[in-house]
Amino acid sequence: MIDFKNIKAIAFDFWGVFAEMNPPMYEYMKQHNILLEKYSEKIHELIVAYDLNNLTEQQFLKECSKIIGLEIPYPLCRYIYHEDVLNENLIAVVKKLKERFKIALLSNNNKEYCEEYLFRPGLDKFFDIMVISYQVGYRKPAPEIYQILIKKLNLRPEEILFVDDDPTKLPAAEAQGIKTLVYKCGETDRILLSL
Repeated sequence: MIDFKNIKAIAFDFWGVFAEMNPPMYEYMKQHNILLEKYSEKIHELIVAYDLNNLTEQQFLKECSKIIGLEIPYPLCRYIYHEDVLNENLIAVVKKLKERFKIALLSNNNKEYCEEYLFRPGLDKFFDIMVISYQVGYRKPAPEIYQILIKKLNLRPEEILFVDDDPTKLPAAEAQGIKTLVYKCGETDRILLSL
């Protein structure tokens, strides 16, 4: 059981937590009977470059097109904002948590997706601080990104709780002394409300 006492800040991942991730590129590939799994390793390398601000969305789609041998058209496959992918339950929970805790965002994310899904709907206003890979030059699980979070929050690591849907990102946070919680929708929402 996690000891939640002394928590002063809660940091959240974005994709899979605040919003479901379903880029149009994946649907486009499916329509053309192209299995993402076949190319996932090479596409992941491009995602890393994209999240570190080394590619624009247009360049990312162009490079993916080369890998799969089919043009993924831009701007047709741009990832644009759709309200129905937001986790409204968690947003309501975070509004309540803000009364007692600092709220942070810690996300592997690129500039264009942030503009569409974070800034456009105004979700950025929920966060006291944001540590986003494209801005800081590190991606989870690099230890540096968690160290930046600790420094920006100006707290001891054990005073921070990090919530992510991907359990593989948690050990690196724990190695820095941060407490962690795997996000499991309503179950986690109830735990957070009980803090």
